[in-house]
Amino acid sequence: MRVRNILNVESGYNDGIVSPIIIFALVLAGDLTQDHTPLSALATAGPAALKALLTGAGFGAALAFLTNRADAARLMNLQSKRLIMVAAPLGSYALSVAIDGNGFVAAFVCGFVIHRVRRTEEHARELELIEDIGFLLTVIMWFAFGATVVYTLWYGADWRLWLFSAAVLTIVRIIPVMLSLIAYRLTPIENFLIGWLGPRGTTSIVFGLLAFNKLQNHHADLALTTMVITVLGSVLLHGLGSPLTARRYRRKAAPS
Repeated sequence: MRVRNILNVESGYNDGIVSPIIIFALVLAGDLTQDHTPLSALATAGPAALKALLTGAGFGAALAFLTNRADAARLMNLQSKRLIMVAAPLGSYALSVAIDGNGFVAAFVCGFVIHRVRRTEEHARELELIEDIGFLLTVIMWFAFGATVVYTLWYGADWRLWLFSAAVLTIVRIIPVMLSLIAYRLTPIENFLIGWLGPRGTTSIVFGLLAFNKLQNHHADLALTTMVITVLGSVLLHGLGSPLTARRYRRKAAPS
């Protein structure tokens, strides 16, 4: 349970944290018609992230406050609350994009603020609809990913990309994660599990497609191929390895 909770927190937080960095990198690499310096790229990505932070926080706080008041006045039913949870990320994303902000960061911040401000005893039930919609959209996205795999790997890929992706899925992730957990009260095997059982690649697909749309020529193909190989490797490596690793962990953790 402890390992699963830590992984859930990581998968929920790292997307919003990494998103501004991805946008910064794409601004720096995406425009081949003029030379971009890191400062000029930061000047482009920075305001977008700041607008997203303000938009997401303001929209989430206002929505949670009004929902609390309406709920206290008994003006809402459970269906309405579930719809509000669906409207929150969509509304914050659209509002942020309308003012040239980062929609992903806005939706992330909006959800965080709602979680902190919203007062309810039915939190899990209010999230049921958005979880179902999220599951459906994820299935559609994985279908699109499957088609992309066929398109990308039909003629093969450079062996160096396979080696790079294998490193990303193993030592490049495991070592930093284990180092970051040194002061945390976890056993060595729990540290390893958290490093090994990372997020499944949904965000990597989104970021990879953003890079493919932003970059040009062979750079776009390189980004897409790297994403496909890495995510496909994660599906095979973690999908097949996770049950075996979990069973081994249970045997070791079981009292003798």
